[in-house]
Amino acid sequence: QIIFSILGIVVFFIFTYIPIQNIINLSGILMISSTFLLIGVLFTEESLGAKRRYDLWLFDFQPSEFTKVVFVIYLAAIFTKNSKSLFSFFLIGLNIVLIFLQPDLGTTVILLLLFFLYFYISDAKLLNLILVLIISFFLFLGLLELNVVSQFQVDRITDFYSSSQDFSQSQARLQISLGGLTGQSITDNVSVFVPVQTTDFIFSAFSKNFGFLGCLVLFILWFFFAIRIWILIKRSNLIFEKYLLAGFIILIFIQIFINVFTVLGLIPLTGDPFPLLSLGGSSIIAISSVFGIINRSFIENNLTI
Repeated sequence: QIIFSILGIVVFFIFTYIPIQNIINLSGILMISSTFLLIGVLFTEESLGAKRRYDLWLFDFQPSEFTKVVFVIYLAAIFTKNSKSLFSFFLIGLNIVLIFLQPDLGTTVILLLLFFLYFYISDAKLLNLILVLIISFFLFLGLLELNVVSQFQVDRITDFYSSSQDFSQSQARLQISLGGLTGQSITDNVSVFVPVQTTDFIFSAFSKNFGFLGCLVLFILWFFFAIRIWILIKRSNLIFEKYLLAGFIILIFIQIFINVFTVLGLIPLTGDPFPLLSLGGSSIIAISSVFGIINRSFIENNLTI
């Protein structure tokens, strides 16, 4: 994780030196690259019931994390240029379907939410949004009927609404309760078993170690960050930059809310990481690129973070 963090810092500075105008010019190439990476990963070896990673010897690369960032850049570009061509929507839909086929329901939901929220923040007509929602609904029913949706994904949703509680979520809530107001010492042996608590359930481990006050500080810092981005959006004169920054802040907070709500048992299990907290090289590098682009935007608008 230390190595990935160092790589993340390098990526951060690389994107800091890329002008915002160049990013919009690269949006199409990035989206096509994402598509080929997602196609290729379907031919890799299955791990834990899914095909999501490239084994690059020293580490595993998860292209869906790369797709999240590229998705925001591409959506910002097409809404800025007002060039919502059939090919653009084909690429967007193809990326969503390819991630769904891995299967990765959590990332699929994130991309769909991003897509719909871009319609909401843009000048697109409400009728178009309703049409997209209807098409998406019937597409999901079609995939369900053709057994493209795996039974594992269906069970995750149906089990959540059944009377039985998920073991991981109940254990996570118990671990959160151990944190109390100020948290327990990291070396304290009083704990409970929580599966994958370094990734999907990292928030429960954080809550146990730092307590309610630690969680409060964490959310205040993210809230302060969102306010600074909002000020930057108001300051910027570039439409693309406004869409880009809005998309990034939506992406970050969707992941935070989904991760926390999953841990608390408010929504079915998704397996989405908590930005900067969850273990994982792909997530660290992806979020570092986001921060690098945001930092570049601060520089170009002569604002301090």
